[in-house]
Amino acid sequence: MNAPAWTQGPPETILLATDLSSRCDRALDRAADLAKRWRARLVVLTVLEPDAEGPGSGGGRDLPSWRQPPDREAVAAAQLRRDLGKSLKAAEVRVVEGAPAAAIDAVAREVGAGLIVTGIARDETLGRYLLGSTVERLAHQTPVPLLVVKNRLRPYDEILVATDFSASSQHALTAAARFFPRTPLTLLHAWEVPFAGFLDKPDFRRQWSAMEKRGYEAFVSQSRLSEDQRRDLQVLMEHGSVDTIVPDYMRARNVDLVVVGTHGRSGVFDVRLGGTARRILNIAPGDVLLIREPQSVRPSGSEPRDASAAID
Repeated sequence: MNAPAWTQGPPETILLATDLSSRCDRALDRAADLAKRWRARLVVLTVLEPDAEGPGSGGGRDLPSWRQPPDREAVAAAQLRRDLGKSLKAAEVRVVEGAPAAAIDAVAREVGAGLIVTGIARDETLGRYLLGSTVERLAHQTPVPLLVVKNRLRPYDEILVATDFSASSQHALTAAARFFPRTPLTLLHAWEVPFAGFLDKPDFRRQWSAMEKRGYEAFVSQSRLSEDQRRDLQVLMEHGSVDTIVPDYMRARNVDLVVVGTHGRSGVFDVRLGGTARRILNIAPGDVLLIREPQSVRPSGSEPRDASAAID
């Protein structure tokens, strides 16, 4: 298997997937900023789901010419151009029809995208982020790093990398270091034990902490970080749930990006990091960069039957 493109450096092509709604405006700003920063080609895509009233359906056949249904692809392309404005006139616009997640993945592979950027819905009433089935399905099937944008455009002054010391986490750390070589990285390992009562025993706590430290040292020694990045790497090892520690740290430090892999282990259990990645996508108060474990990537065109099985 060839090494993923993200091991070589920042992407040369960025694909922005937008549904033309205001919720994708932040993703547009972020994609444009990254394209400028990396001098990358920017491809902007919207996917139209099949139209039951489209050509051949008979809809509008008896209407006068000026009331005929508009060409949906032309209308969508024109809106994209208006949204992009003059400053992004060099961006390439794509409008395709199909199932959104599969179409985004197919176009990303076709244009050689090194990063997919997309937005996320937010329920303002409840104050929570809603992933939606398209993002979940896309995260499950595409081999391309996926940046889910939640916040307004601000510099990534610090990047949090969630780790369980697995190979999957190593991929996440490598991607963060290659994409943002000059940005300080913080490696976060949240650990839990199967029986909390053991923590009351001093010897057990010391032994467990020593085991986690050995895990961290081995993990960093095997990483692809430069000498400068290893020297400047901040490490945070905390007892507790990643569901609590990640959002708390991001809010306390104003961290706008967390990077996570999709498979791995957790504590003493043989649990894939996919469940953790899915929770981080939902609870992180900032942007999330998802890096797929290369061996877990589905073939092009393959999709889970159920959106609820999106990030396994």
